[in-house]
Amino acid sequence: MSDDIEEDYIEEADSRRFHRRTVAALLLIALLIASVLLWSRIVVSIRSGEAGVLYRFFSGTEMEQIYDEGVHLLWPWDRMFIYDMRLQTKEREYSLLTSSGLPVDLNVAVRYRPDIRMLPLLHVAVGPEYLEKVVFPETEAVLRRAVGQYGPEEVYTSKRGFLESIVVSSLSKVESRYVLIDDVLVKSVDLPVPVRDAIEQKLVLGEQEKAYQYRLAIEHKEAERKKIEAGGIQEYQRRVGETLTQDLLRWQGIQATRELATSNNAKTVVIGAGKDGLPIILGDR
Repeated sequence: MSDDIEEDYIEEADSRRFHRRTVAALLLIALLIASVLLWSRIVVSIRSGEAGVLYRFFSGTEMEQIYDEGVHLLWPWDRMFIYDMRLQTKEREYSLLTSSGLPVDLNVAVRYRPDIRMLPLLHVAVGPEYLEKVVFPETEAVLRRAVGQYGPEEVYTSKRGFLESIVVSSLSKVESRYVLIDDVLVKSVDLPVPVRDAIEQKLVLGEQEKAYQYRLAIEHKEAERKKIEAGGIQEYQRRVGETLTQDLLRWQGIQATRELATSNNAKTVVIGAGKDGLPIILGDR
């Protein structure tokens, strides 16, 4: 009887050990499966140029700490929100109305990045979708106000500091929402075809008119030059006529005769045969 009791005791002990081992194995398998499934929630890697904001399940968003690049270990019930801190450029097309009510399509490129100093506030107040919630809507609002103050031609030709006003206004509006705007560029402006053709034709005619006015100015200056030249010639002739005498002419003739007579060219000189007794010189040219 005692042998039977001992055998029962041994079997029961083996059963308990087997049960414990089975439970331990099942727990280990469950732990491994949970680790695989929750790996991305437990081990978080923040890459270069990024920063993270941690949301704790029991206490909420950490407002005092910004997580830098590297590997971070979390509890699976917490969550890390990662933001790209590099300069980024996104384009968006807007259909707006000018001061005259004509539509204009603008292709706008915005270069921006989150303000890392205010990253927890950005996450709480706006969230990761800040581009669609803040940057583009604020830019559109600024564009609508700016374009509504100009006519189609001024928008098309970007006169009166149009682009500069957009940049300044966008900076003041969006930066108050924890986002830094580096630049706002209007890449293209599209107007209705008839309006665009009319503006381009007007611009061409304007340039032609400037060229015509330039040519008229040149001709006017040329006429003034000729008038001044004619007056100078007339004044010269008047002065020469007042000072020219027969004795002076005779003296100039003598000087010219002397120079010709002493030159190397072959010639024949007839003394006293010319007018006023001047010699006649015959010879080669």
